[in-house]
Amino acid sequence: MRKFFVLLCCLLLCTACAREPKPQLKPEGLTPEDRIGRYIEELTDKRFAGRQGGSRGEGQAALYLARFLKKAGLQPGGDGGTFFQSFPIGKYEPVLVENRMTFRQVNGKEGYTSENVLGVLPGKQEDVIVVSAHYDHLGIIEGKLYPGANDNASGVALVMELVNSLKGKTPQYTILFAFWGSEEKGLLGSSFYCENPTIPLEKIKCVLNLDSIGNLGKEQVLLGWPGGENEISKGILHAFEGEGWKIHWEKTEKHSSDHLPFAKKGITAFTLLSPNWLEKNHTPLDTVEIIDKAPLGRLLIPLKKALKS
Repeated sequence: MRKFFVLLCCLLLCTACAREPKPQLKPEGLTPEDRIGRYIEELTDKRFAGRQGGSRGEGQAALYLARFLKKAGLQPGGDGGTFFQSFPIGKYEPVLVENRMTFRQVNGKEGYTSENVLGVLPGKQEDVIVVSAHYDHLGIIEGKLYPGANDNASGVALVMELVNSLKGKTPQYTILFAFWGSEEKGLLGSSFYCENPTIPLEKIKCVLNLDSIGNLGKEQVLLGWPGGENEISKGILHAFEGEGWKIHWEKTEKHSSDHLPFAKKGITAFTLLSPNWLEKNHTPLDTVEIIDKAPLGRLLIPLKKALKS
């Protein structure tokens, strides 16, 4: 079934994507901040229906992102020479927990498929840095659209603009750009990847994951969820410090993101977020209106410096 779905996605990538919003690489006259804002607007468009894991809306968003990676000239990093890695998910239902809508798994037959979207930029070395963000959200619940602008169209948009900035370049390390599916249902996409890697895990030296960074303030402070460290991660964080960013590290078992499955495998991995990431999180109010593009543009600078070298 998954192989069939991958083949179907490849066919759609070549034929049907013209019906979806067309992610532009570097449209004339737009700043990086403008492009980041445009990507967020497109990802939160109601035609993607909130991008719930395993839904048609998430599948359409996967096609949108694969089309972007293909146009950027990245190598496919998924299964069978594609940009997709398909995986099955079970049955879930929405549940309100502390005024945040979330999901819990319920008894039911598997029958849904989600996708990781993966593209590779070869570097001077075969060692790999993963730069990632989850692209799914909550979907439509009781007739209400959960757009997920901050969580996590913001992280996806910044990764997309990072792809733009590195287009045609050869970084020191090979970079796997990963858009994880079904994060909101329990880190399913990144967990599946760690058990079924398309790149040997021993080659992955660091994972930089971006999640809910769209409402950063002017003070250039980030929240960090750590998962080990090594010389590569220290070098990346040094680039942030050099541009005036401060990271407040928090060890918590209450929340997590897609760095965690890699950290459990002994791979250095961390997630960066806005300290205010919980504001309007998992509500219908997480819309493009709460996004501040200026800090995202500033955040792009240390990312480019860290990954070009």
